[in-house]
Amino acid sequence: MEGREQAWIEPLVLSLSRPAFKLAAALVNDHAVAEEIVQEAFMRSLASPRTPRALPEFRRWLYHIVLNLAREHHRRRARFGLLPLRAEPRPDPQEEAERRLGDAEMAHALRVLSPREREAVYLRFFQDEAFDEVAAVMRIGESTARVLVHRALEKLRSHLATDQKRVAP
Repeated sequence: MEGREQAWIEPLVLSLSRPAFKLAAALVNDHAVAEEIVQEAFMRSLASPRTPRALPEFRRWLYHIVLNLAREHHRRRARFGLLPLRAEPRPDPQEEAERRLGDAEMAHALRVLSPREREAVYLRFFQDEAFDEVAAVMRIGESTARVLVHRALEKLRSHLATDQKRVAP
């Protein structure tokens, strides 16, 4: 690509790399795989002649590709029964223990959701997307996105209430 032709790419990559990584990491729960997904998503999005150049449209396009790649990753793992080979080292054991406890509680709670509900919740609350953006990324109607998030929150409330009852003396 010529310099002028790719000038629009750099600001998009700089502004969307971290949010796309956070989304991928939340969906696959593996930092190395998340990095690969984001890299592949950028490569696919920029290679397509249909790639939008404006930030809001490009973000939707990129997040949709990230969702599809995460789904593909889960299908492959389920098909071949793959497990993560290693965990990344962490510097501070106390902070890591606290973070993992919170992550484990969150991951446990989110397991009660369907994959589609989980994706909607990640986009809405972890990526801080409005419902119209959630709908655009998932390629569903806005009312469907609202219903998915509402049902997911109800499931989480019910699950957490059940957990609280089990913990209480």
